[in-house]
Amino acid sequence: MMIGSADVLSVSIFAPANSGPLLWLSILATIGGFLTLHRAAQELAPTRPAPAPHAGALRADSPATVNLLANDVTVTAAGFRATMIDLAARGWLRILPPDDQDDELCRIRPAATAYEGDSLLPHERLVLQHVLARFTTDRAIPARLLAVDVRSSWWRRFASLVIDDAEAAGLIRRRWSSKDLITPLLFWVGAAAVWILSWGSGNTDIAVVDSVPRRILSWAVFAALGVLLARLIITRIHPGQTHTERGIAATRSWLAVRQRLVGADFGRLAPSAAETGDRRLAYAAALCLAEGAAIELPLARENHRIAWSSVGGTARLVRVRYPTRIGYGLAPFLSLGVGVVACFFGLQASRWCRDVAHGEAFDWIYEQFPEQSDLIADVATGLTFLSYAPIAVGLWLALAGAADAFSGSSRTGLVLRTRRPAEVSPLPRPVRRWLERDRFSLFVAIDDGSSDTVVAWRTNERHAVPQGVTATVQATPMLGHISNAAPVGHRIFE
Repeated sequence: MMIGSADVLSVSIFAPANSGPLLWLSILATIGGFLTLHRAAQELAPTRPAPAPHAGALRADSPATVNLLANDVTVTAAGFRATMIDLAARGWLRILPPDDQDDELCRIRPAATAYEGDSLLPHERLVLQHVLARFTTDRAIPARLLAVDVRSSWWRRFASLVIDDAEAAGLIRRRWSSKDLITPLLFWVGAAAVWILSWGSGNTDIAVVDSVPRRILSWAVFAALGVLLARLIITRIHPGQTHTERGIAATRSWLAVRQRLVGADFGRLAPSAAETGDRRLAYAAALCLAEGAAIELPLARENHRIAWSSVGGTARLVRVRYPTRIGYGLAPFLSLGVGVVACFFGLQASRWCRDVAHGEAFDWIYEQFPEQSDLIADVATGLTFLSYAPIAVGLWLALAGAADAFSGSSRTGLVLRTRRPAEVSPLPRPVRRWLERDRFSLFVAIDDGSSDTVVAWRTNERHAVPQGVTATVQATPMLGHISNAAPVGHRIFE
């Protein structure tokens, strides 16, 4: 049985098919919008100045503000920790050594020995109230009970108060202005207008099932336009901050202080051992130097995407990226095999569903239900669209696996960050937890000193290495699959 009517093979909501030349013009304009936005983001990124030749007189900035300036205008966990230590140094709190029940974490309690005339900034008052709200008995509070989630509303409030204080001091300003978004916005408007015109000038005689690839490409452009518009709106509402000229000078001064503090052996100093009135440990913590304080006061999780590294002999700030592309972390030959199989079944399913829509396959169903022939053709057309998903995914996995099958790189350096994928994924938290379930997977970021941006690789339990060690890791470039990993001094077994 042959169903040849275009009415049967098309669905009105999908007709007409896009005009090919206009669709490609829309694609080029969309790419132009993303490229100009990315370029503007790079040009407007916070400055990373070199340390000043001399530290000079110590500035009066709060430790949290120092942490903001030194970390790409980002408040990290070290800023919260430094504020707590600074309040203890000024007599507002007391940090006590661990007791017998908890031999690692400090204990904290309010104090009333602050010198007369000392006043608290809004973010410092928030930290003090955070402690007072949990001081319900006369016993000191274990540090673990004061820990906060960096995604919580309390943390957002703390960070915003620190930013407000730095802006009031003229150290930072808005990163984006309206004129910085004009060019990508014009690209978006042009791409959207051409995309709409491509629908209006399309060919109405082409059946839906015969123009599936073009329609999928059109929907992909529509989705990309939605993403670009969302990024423009978010950037306009939340423009972020960057240094002012005054802030760059302050940052250079504090980085010079950081160099001076490196030789003062603050790394292992316990917060409970610091003397009242000595604020140096607080500033060392703000500049990510006080490792002992980070161990005894784990008040918040370290920033996933910013880390200080001394690899190469000079301390520098490193950005960490966690790729989320499909198949990232798979072994090359596994990716190649899965991709080929997915492509094969996707192509077979697409061909079969297209034949069903044309009435050239599964024709007995048309004979059994002649009055539902339009519905049957429409269902087959919809399945044809779905069959292109495994084709696209399989093609990517096959190409990436083939590229990585006989290539790889080895990197020896400091393990800056180890993170579970659920911690750094942009997906909603319930989705992340469902995707991870009981499987163990780990991102490992290795800094060998060659770049200020480190792309994390992904591994399973077999090749996991702890954060903070120096390790040699072998991985593939496209899929980021770690094939071998071991701390330096251990042999990697082939």
